[in-house]
Amino acid sequence: MNAFPNGTRVFYWASSGEIKYGTVHGTSRMADGTQIVVVSVDGEGRAQLP
Repeated sequence: MNAFPNGTRVFYWASSGEIKYGTVHGTSRMADGTQIVVVSVDGEGRAQLP
């Protein structure tokens, strides 16, 4: 089951400590089971998050 379907609104803490908000544009899964989420960050463009 994919917990982050396309179009889902998400947020995360960046390494700088600030909260980033965005929309999921896609997901994939690595061989070890890690899920990769492609997020369009509000006002910044896309970012890939493990």
